[in-house]
Amino acid sequence: MSSTTSSAIVIDARPRGPRGPLAGEKVLGRPVLAHLVELADSIAVGPVAVHARIDEHKRLNALIPDSSVVFALGPPPENATILRTDRLYDARRLKRAIRSGRDVESAVLWRLDQPSALAAADEELLRRTSYQPLGRYWALAPAQAIARSLVSTPVRPNVVTVASAAMMIGSSLLVALAPMTIFVRLAVASGLALALILDTADGHLARLQGTASEFGRWLDAMLDELADLALHAAIGWSAFASGGGSKWLLLGILYIAGKYLFVIAQQEDRSVTEDHLSSTKSIEQPSTIVRAVRLVGHADIRWHLWIILAACGHLELALILFAGYFPARTLAIAAKKAVRHG
Repeated sequence: MSSTTSSAIVIDARPRGPRGPLAGEKVLGRPVLAHLVELADSIAVGPVAVHARIDEHKRLNALIPDSSVVFALGPPPENATILRTDRLYDARRLKRAIRSGRDVESAVLWRLDQPSALAAADEELLRRTSYQPLGRYWALAPAQAIARSLVSTPVRPNVVTVASAAMMIGSSLLVALAPMTIFVRLAVASGLALALILDTADGHLARLQGTASEFGRWLDAMLDELADLALHAAIGWSAFASGGGSKWLLLGILYIAGKYLFVIAQQEDRSVTEDHLSSTKSIEQPSTIVRAVRLVGHADIRWHLWIILAACGHLELALILFAGYFPARTLAIAAKKAVRHG
């Protein structure tokens, strides 16, 4: 391709990773280059050009043999919209950026220029298929704004993760120790809402900075579980201290035991993840009832229930519900395993 107009989209396939060109790395079962070509085809008016190193030209061309893209050698022209193969982009934000003439870096969803980020891309993109059924309508925008404001600072995602857990534990202490006046209820609800925003922001910051790590994912999961247990323990103690009797302490114990056993059982049951990764062609989808039951335990749904019940002064309803829900889910997983193994 000898020239490229200013309205063209060019894919820069020269960035390399630890195993060679990042264009050839697979995300959700397909090469990064294939994802970007599909995205570019949905936006571009004319042909899409892929610029590669001369020694990688044929290898990358083989990744998309049925595509109508034009391969070129050397660096891409400066007057084109350039997508890089060490980036994954959000389609809607990319379209808006191109329309408004903004830098396409504002549409970056994930940076792949570090080994840890590349290893986490599959998991994160899979998670986004069911990510925040409610929070995406209000918590996602401020979380993204926080991430963008921190991307060029020394602040790392783990700091945001710890801040989110601190808000959760602080809210739990209020529930356990403070009389539930209207001001305390609103403070708890606000603390839980801010914790949700920060819990959303840490992942976005990791993607934008390219600082995702195994430790960061472990820390996020560990602190989420710790904060979850702290909140329900605080609810049980508050109800007991208010004269509700020892049954509330027993409910708290039942919740902690049920959640612990559920986490273990769920870690061993990877069939849902495998189904998603295999694509949508002929996979048997769970029934509407099963999806509804799973949705009740979705972290985002539970978080919103906490916020609403905290504002209303009835957080004990969450303890009652989930002290029964998680043991029941654990028994269901055990029953499925028993049937599967005869």
